[in-house]
Amino acid sequence: MSEVIVRSICAEFDVEIVPANVFPQPGQTRAVATMCQILAKYGESHFRLVMTTLSETRDNNALIDQTSLWAVSDLIRACPEWVEQRTSEWLEWWDRIPLGPIMATINQLRGFSHQRHALAGAIYYRLTAFAQERLASQDTAGSIKAKVPEIRTRLYARGDKALEIGQKLIAARSQVPHGEWLPWLRDTARISYPAAKRYMRLAREAAGA
Repeated sequence: MSEVIVRSICAEFDVEIVPANVFPQPGQTRAVATMCQILAKYGESHFRLVMTTLSETRDNNALIDQTSLWAVSDLIRACPEWVEQRTSEWLEWWDRIPLGPIMATINQLRGFSHQRHALAGAIYYRLTAFAQERLASQDTAGSIKAKVPEIRTRLYARGDKALEIGQKLIAARSQVPHGEWLPWLRDTARISYPAAKRYMRLAREAAGA
C-alpha cells in the first residue's frame, strides 16, 4: 500500500521511479524502498515535504537517492520552525545549496562516515548560515520602512504575472508529449524546471481558492 502512495505522490511531483538497474536521469529516482520507509515512519505530510524540497529546488530533482532522501528527512525533523513557518525561504535556501558537489565530497568519506549523517551535517551548516543572513537583514528593516507601499505594489504585480505564467504552463503541459516536458521548458519556454513547478503550483492554488 505504501508503494502505491509513494508512486502517486512521485507522479504529482513529476518524478519517475525507474528500476534499480537503471541510472536515474533528472526527474527520476530508483530509491522507492527508501521513500516507502520514510512514508511509513513519518507519514504522508512529512514525505511530501521531503519531495517538495528535492524536486522543486534548483537542479536537485536529479539527486533523489537514498542518502539525500534520508538527509532531507532528518533536516525537516530537526528544523520544523524553518520548514513550517518559512517554507518559501526554506526552498530558496535549498536553491542556493550546491547539493551535487556536496554529495560528491561526502562520497569520499564512504566507509569512514555514515553518508546520511555527513550529508545532513554539511547541509545544516549551510542552512544555519542562511538563517543568520536573514537575521542580519532584519536589522536593516527600519531603514526601508518608508518603501513598504512601493514594495507591496511590486510584489502584487509580480504575483499577478506569476499566476499568468503558471496558467500558461499548465495549458502547455497538457499538449507537450510525454518525456519532452523538461526539454520543452529548457529550449522553448526558457524557464527552469523548479521555477515552472512553482508557477504551476501557484496557478493551481489560485484556481482552487
